[in-house]
Amino acid sequence: MITAGDAAGLWVLAGEKEPRLPLLSLGEARAVVQLLELLGSCGGEESEVAYELAGALARRLPAPAES
Repeated sequence: MITAGDAAGLWVLAGEKEPRLPLLSLGEARAVVQLLELLGSCGGEESEVAYELAGALARRLPAPAES
């Protein structure tokens, strides 16, 4: 379990090379990216991890359909 102030532990989890699994809907994945971006804007070491994860996930998502 990662606790506040454990940015190093978050980097370890984020860097694990495991098989990708289809666990989220596209909408859930977009919501997670937005939440990570919000956490990333809060400052601190953990925010750097959140911001990097948000970017990594966002790059894998298809562009939103234009209405």
